[in-house]
Amino acid sequence: MIKKILLFTTIYCFLFSSHLLAQYRIEAKFKNLRDSVCYLTYYYENLNYIQDSVKINANGVAVFQGKKALEPGLYNIMIGTWKSIDVLIVEQQFSLEADAKDLVNSIKFTGSRENDLFYSYQQKILKESAKIALLEPKLDSVSINKKYALQYDLEQYRKKFVAAFAGTFASKLIKATMPMDLPMAPKLADGQEDPLWSNKFFVSNFFDNFDLSDERMIRTPYIHESVTSYFEQLTYLPLDSLMILASKVIDKAGKSSVMRKYLITKATGFFEISKTMGHDAVFVYLMKKHYLQEPYLWDESTIKLVKERVFYLEKLLIGNKIPDVKLTDLAGREQTLHGLKANCTIVYIYAADCGHCKNFTPQLVQLHRRYADNGLAIFAPIFGNDLDTWGEFIKHYQTQDFVNVIDQTGNVNFFQEFDAQYTPTIYILDKEKRIVGKGNLAIEDLEQIVLRYLGR
Repeated sequence: MIKKILLFTTIYCFLFSSHLLAQYRIEAKFKNLRDSVCYLTYYYENLNYIQDSVKINANGVAVFQGKKALEPGLYNIMIGTWKSIDVLIVEQQFSLEADAKDLVNSIKFTGSRENDLFYSYQQKILKESAKIALLEPKLDSVSINKKYALQYDLEQYRKKFVAAFAGTFASKLIKATMPMDLPMAPKLADGQEDPLWSNKFFVSNFFDNFDLSDERMIRTPYIHESVTSYFEQLTYLPLDSLMILASKVIDKAGKSSVMRKYLITKATGFFEISKTMGHDAVFVYLMKKHYLQEPYLWDESTIKLVKERVFYLEKLLIGNKIPDVKLTDLAGREQTLHGLKANCTIVYIYAADCGHCKNFTPQLVQLHRRYADNGLAIFAPIFGNDLDTWGEFIKHYQTQDFVNVIDQTGNVNFFQEFDAQYTPTIYILDKEKRIVGKGNLAIEDLEQIVLRYLGR
């Protein structure tokens, strides 16, 4: 008898200690599901990444567990490849039960208040939305009024839920999916409504429903979508306004937080790859302000790379005089960019094997022919230093009237010194060699800028 008790105690202690060793443990039991692979994934921006995987046993049970705590956020349990449910990871150890035939409506949690709240909300929304859907095809006044009443009640329920459970992760997630409430437009001095009110409100209040101080929001799809959408809709604003607004978004996060680093990389990344001419000035501003002035957020190698990038890019911003460069022409003579006399100069950095260059060069040749007599010049450095390839390109595309130049010394780093990260890279210069336009421009847009500086 004593031996049996000791054996039982040993087994109990082993099981108990194994639970303690597991920093996270999620036990999921599914009705109407057997012998399937189950994945625990986490959200990051618009993708899901696998955190863990287990096979559901014959009793429909899957247990995810690990010795390192999960990063809090919104996760997803994928059942095979055909069904999935979101789960909030705030508590590290909890269990759930659900019927695979109706996951959302049947799900129940033990040990997770956050998921209890989240799914009580989801179940209510689904129930009321189903009632509204039944009324959609009905066009009689009674049905229409009833539908509107249900929609109003549902909207009020959302607001009450968010307010009642403010501070919980469930409430923050739900609030992030809700649209902004647009107040009535204020009156102007003449008594008329401000026609720009909705735009002003959007700019100032877009992130009212997002808690950008909560780092758990990084592991959801909502921050990525919202930051990208916000800046995409502000491209019409002047550069100084974009600089201020981008910093205001970043400042919604804590001074030394993971969220702050995330928002900095999102904002700078958006303006780095933006195709809107001049947005590189916002990119440089953000790098100087939020990398170089906040070095405690970054490692030494990152700061070094940012310093180099700022050093070169700052010289290439619109309004600045472009750096000079000394290259060799077809006759073997040295040519400098600043020494070229022209009312307007197009710097055309290209590669012989670039498909876009092959399509664009003939258009540029025609543009030059139209305006050469008005003082338009094309300064055309080629990537690489193969003389035969260079000569063949000039002959084939008939660019003999360009100032064709090549770096025979290999000392010019076009990629870095002229930010030629793609080909062709184009700069438009005025008479003083100040940059007045740049980017991957269509020939029509290029021509419009050129005409302004040829006095036509």
